[in-house]
Amino acid sequence: MNQIKLLLLICLGAISSTPALAHRLQVFASADGVEIVGSAYFAGGAKAAGATILIQDAAAQPLATLTTAADGSFRYRAQTASDHLVIADSGDGHQAQWLVTAAELAGLNPQLPNLKSSQPTVSKGLVEPTPLETAQLAAIEQAVARQIRPLREELAAAAARASFRDVLGGIGYIFGFTGILLWWRHRNPPRS
Repeated sequence: MNQIKLLLLICLGAISSTPALAHRLQVFASADGVEIVGSAYFAGGAKAAGATILIQDAAAQPLATLTTAADGSFRYRAQTASDHLVIADSGDGHQAQWLVTAAELAGLNPQLPNLKSSQPTVSKGLVEPTPLETAQLAAIEQAVARQIRPLREELAAAAARASFRDVLGGIGYIFGFTGILLWWRHRNPPRS
């Protein structure tokens, strides 16, 4: 009987020592023009109010430290068209990160041509778009990014949520370990 109690204590200790999936911190960020907007939340759906957000450049140099609002949201105005790493920290050991690429940051591209020229150029037999057309395409790309942002955020949140299959798998592991230990106990009865 003592072996069963010991086994149950070991199983409970192993289960409680791993971080709970429902409390795993998530962060989502995307570019809205030259701003990086996002939110921090827990996998169970609760907003991470007051979480610390660290923005780093591609060389891992800190650019800004922010605090999320009551709804877990944050906003940062990017200064350069480079990759930005967003790191969320809830202060209780939970961290998450998200990469906003340089390509997502519209309006910061130093290679955008001057809009005064409206003549198309020919390069290698192909007609290049005019600067005005390039700017219009950038505006369309930015509008599309704003429209799909909620879909991307919902997809990221859904992927982080614990599914019913995950819960059943965890319960199955508990019953499996218990079964193995009970089998071992009956195979090797205690000696008196």
